[in-house]
Amino acid sequence: YDCQIIFHSAYTRLHVEPMQSACEFFLDGFRAAMKSGATRNAMKCAYFYDACCFWAGKKLDELARSLEETIKQMRFHKNLLLISGSLPLFRLTLRLVGEPDIPQQNSVTNVFGETHNEADIYGKVSTVMISKHFNEYYESFIFREFDKARDCAEKYFSLQNLTKISGAAMYHRTFYFGLVSFWIGRETNDKEWIARGVESKVSIEKLAVLASTWNFQNKTYLLQAEEQFCARNFDYAAKLYDDAILSSKMHKFVNEEALANELAGHFYLDTGRKYKSLSYFCQAEEKYREWGAVTKANELATYLGGIDLAKEFKPSKLQVISFVRLQYLS
Repeated sequence: YDCQIIFHSAYTRLHVEPMQSACEFFLDGFRAAMKSGATRNAMKCAYFYDACCFWAGKKLDELARSLEETIKQMRFHKNLLLISGSLPLFRLTLRLVGEPDIPQQNSVTNVFGETHNEADIYGKVSTVMISKHFNEYYESFIFREFDKARDCAEKYFSLQNLTKISGAAMYHRTFYFGLVSFWIGRETNDKEWIARGVESKVSIEKLAVLASTWNFQNKTYLLQAEEQFCARNFDYAAKLYDDAILSSKMHKFVNEEALANELAGHFYLDTGRKYKSLSYFCQAEEKYREWGAVTKANELATYLGGIDLAKEFKPSKLQVISFVRLQYLS
């Protein structure tokens, strides 16, 4: 009973308290559940702890080890659904930190002694499939794989509409679906996708006002920036990107500070201001490394190394150093 109270308390805290500290309460729930022998609740707390640590921007190398241990414990306690929910996040984390992927999991046993393959579970349980589609479109978005991001986002949207899953721990899905929607809408000139982005933006704006400035202000600014980019209000978009970067920094979301810098870099690049994109891309690369996303940082360095800036800009000394560093990494 105590562990359930702690779990639901932590779940509520994700709305109103800083996410970086709120997720720690899931560990209290895990300990209480294990102490009382409620292993199912313990595994649920462990699952939410790992997921919230990822979206809170905690160090990825530490998270990878935590996820590995969590999945081992879930196997031991035969919690099939939570294993299936944790594996996509584990694979994403491994890719970001530059570690080898793990193979598809076969012969996973549930509490009834029934054996299943990982792929079979995704086809049978809609909530697990939604989680898989979300992780896939987030991964494709972060690594700028447009076609895959659009395909996975469409699958996620269709399935989400059928199940209507929502809740405190789902707001990161709303946020990133909004960012992906604006990207797809802008690239394809599809107003329906832009409308989906606006809908996500409105949901996050409400949370920033009613729940927590700490958790939602930076997200609001970044969605607003992407919306104004789509509307070609470039001056206002530029201000909002800077606001998103500053707010992410103030509220200690290093993952979203990196992303806001990167999206600002693409904004300036796409609007013909290559010289201005440089400092944003350099800062994004630095923040991705601080988070532990080494693979992403290296890919960004390679991408920037292919941009011809010579004709457009006279760099400062700091920019020269940053650019040479990125060229070396690429």
